[in-house]
Amino acid sequence: MIWLTEICQNPKTAEFMKSTFKPGAVIVSYGMRGGGKTHAAISFCQRMMEGYYPGMPEHILLVTNVIFVRRTKNGMEQEAPHGVHMIHEMKELFPIVTDALERYGRKNTMIILLLDEAQNFLLGDMNSQGDMARAMKVFCGIIRKFNLCLWLISPAMRNLGPAFRNFLDADNDPGNVNCTMQKDNDEARKYMNRKKLERDPRSFAFVRPGYRARPQIMTVPTSSWTHDPETLPIGGYAYDHLSSADFSVGDFPFHEFVRYISGKSSFGMAKAIREFYDTLGTDAPVTLDRAKEEREKKMEIAKSFRRAGVTIETIAKAFGVHENTVKTWTKGWDSEVSQETRESGS
Repeated sequence: MIWLTEICQNPKTAEFMKSTFKPGAVIVSYGMRGGGKTHAAISFCQRMMEGYYPGMPEHILLVTNVIFVRRTKNGMEQEAPHGVHMIHEMKELFPIVTDALERYGRKNTMIILLLDEAQNFLLGDMNSQGDMARAMKVFCGIIRKFNLCLWLISPAMRNLGPAFRNFLDADNDPGNVNCTMQKDNDEARKYMNRKKLERDPRSFAFVRPGYRARPQIMTVPTSSWTHDPETLPIGGYAYDHLSSADFSVGDFPFHEFVRYISGKSSFGMAKAIREFYDTLGTDAPVTLDRAKEEREKKMEIAKSFRRAGVTIETIAKAFGVHENTVKTWTKGWDSEVSQETRESGS
């Protein structure tokens, strides 16, 4: 029998969530298939985003490889709720992070990167030297720079390499994990029998916030995003529990990206990320001078478009960037136009 302390009461749960889910943390969920691992993760994420736990950051976003759907009059559409971003490759992550940090600031923002079926791309010791595993090892060491909290989901801890299954404070062979969340329905039933509870055993999770910590039991919160998609009202969102999840580095030069942003202050991080992304899609090697040159060229073109009356939305689509990027490129363009108008009329 697991030696347990209980954090089922809301104040205790809120304190646990605040101390566990924070930028730089790595959480791993594991347990038998069908035990409710993804269900629990989505439930906790929705509650965090809704401000259910006092003391957590005001702005929490979810970036995930889990597929979401929305019920419309014409059937199901693949679409995520507000604040949720679905991605499948590493290169899709950092523009989302940059936009969030520029919009909300660093002090009160957290981005949760929730990756389901992590064993598919972080498979145990045998494949721990693959491109994805190497990239993720480096990534775990720098996620705090991006206000990221990483949450991995896998059927068994042994399916993951040591860096992704061992606790950060372990005595031997420490890894990156701050907390584990186990779904064990048999153990949950024993707990329910002792407490004389009539509940679905999947409504409990066993968490362990550190190598020396005792397992603790907590209640999985209710969540509209975990409903059966077939029962959703028009306009309702839910995650698709029958879809398959995947994640890869893709063609993103992750190690070059890490080298490029290294040594830069947190205040210049967003600019550095945008400079690096400006260089993608070209064959020439990434250098600081070339990145600045590419960025300045796009800024001038964007400003000329704005002078001609082209909207920010249209320019963003033309360059394939977020509207916030265009706003940054064209900042102050109206004052420049006014100056030119005054000079031409004088």
